Amino acid sequence: MNLSSINFKILSAAIKCALALFVSKFCSDQSWIISERPTQARDNGYCFFKFMKENHPEVSIYYLIDKKAPDYNKVKEYQSVIQFNSWKHYLMYCKSKIHISAHVGGCCPDGAIGFSRRTKKLIGFKDVFIPHGVSYGVSEFCLKKYTDINLFICSGKPEYDNVLKNYGYAENEVAYTGFPRLDGWHNITVNPKQIVFMPTWRLYLAQNPDTIFEQTEYYNAYQTLLNDSRLAEFLANNDLNLIFYLHNEMKKYADYFSTQCRNIEIVYSDDKYDIQELLKSSAMLITDYSSVHFDFAYMNKPVIYYQFDKETFFEKQYKKSDFDAEENGFGPVAYTPDELLKEITLLYSKQFKMPEKYKKRMLDFYQLYDSKNCERVYAVIDKMKGFSEPKYV
Repeated sequence: MNLSSINFKILSAAIKCALALFVSKFCSDQSWIISERPTQARDNGYCFFKFMKENHPEVSIYYLIDKKAPDYNKVKEYQSVIQFNSWKHYLMYCKSKIHISAHVGGCCPDGAIGFSRRTKKLIGFKDVFIPHGVSYGVSEFCLKKYTDINLFICSGKPEYDNVLKNYGYAENEVAYTGFPRLDGWHNITVNPKQIVFMPTWRLYLAQNPDTIFEQTEYYNAYQTLLNDSRLAEFLANNDLNLIFYLHNEMKKYADYFSTQCRNIEIVYSDDKYDIQELLKSSAMLITDYSSVHFDFAYMNKPVIYYQFDKETFFEKQYKKSDFDAEENGFGPVAYTPDELLKEITLLYSKQFKMPEKYKKRMLDFYQLYDSKNCERVYAVIDKMKGFSEPKYV
């Protein structure tokens, strides 16, 4: 046997899974485990974990995270924290009954994802998916045929309809409850001088080893904008700051971007800002296709879409759905730098207030608009244990 051909990470994970499965056979445990990324506690997972610890202490629930991560300090006070990839993680993965994550298979230890379906068949736990993004398009990797998701949580009614229509799940596998993080987005403090710019990733660039990034339309569009003298002058004259926040999947290209404008900050590190706090504090959002625009609009704040590569994006990344920024979005759509600068200037002149027609669209999307999202998520998970899940709460 050629030792160089052996993936020791996967082999180690397989051995640990086997041992954990054996031990779990002697355990009776109704625990729940929950996770986001291994180093994070700042999104739906953390918000729901916090809610459960404070409101349902009778439920045994554990948070999975790397204890060396800065976000560990946010969850350690609740004590029920497990080191990601530890032996305890493997054991709890095998013996717990409810797995909740912002990512498909997110509760699975590193290297063990290939064994997750087999493990699930042996144990019979339930997977609850509370995505960090709104499913307004069709994301191939979230389709039922590729996942073992038992409960898919949605934040808005049209999103719920889209998942039912296009993702292959049965009615008893999709719930419209609202996202846990939205509970804290009603009473916020806004910095009127701060604009956040959050473009989403491009799968066909991030996962293509042959990408020559400096030659891509993505790079050239954003690099040109970051050094547009008109934008720099507008920001400086009005004492505004723009935070250009790269998507996690694109941060490997961060060093390619630069700007001469003192009022623009290029950010790619999770340690720099808590994204949720950044969204809460910003007065306006600029994005392309990122589902973050839903959350921002939920806070009754203005959004601008900059979609310079619309045809390419929907050809290569996501299939088009019933949602279209022009028809259903929460703000104007710009396709060129000139159009974008015009819309930024116009919204600034209106003190960054969301126009009424976009506010109406937001309320049509979020038909549940209150601070009871965590309660509804808990209710559907609790009922799921009895295999009789209500889906439009």
